[in-house]
Amino acid sequence: MKTTGKQSSKLYRCQGCGHESHNTTNHYGKFYDRCRKCSPKSPMDAIKVHECLEPLPAGWARPEDWKIVKLGDLVSTDT
Repeated sequence: MKTTGKQSSKLYRCQGCGHESHNTTNHYGKFYDRCRKCSPKSPMDAIKVHECLEPLPAGWARPEDWKIVKLGDLVSTDT
């Protein structure tokens, strides 16, 4: 099954606030970017997960979700 192809506009929903918008991607999985509605309200947590609302075409699969980490998950901030 393929997970990527030609870019096309698809409907996505922000998992932070529910805002729906069309975005151009080459897959039917989630994408990780700022939301026009809720990111300006939370600048310290601006990157939001956007879920694709389009049905999967025949022969396609959704790519694996990214693991989201923060600086404290990678290095100790204690001195």
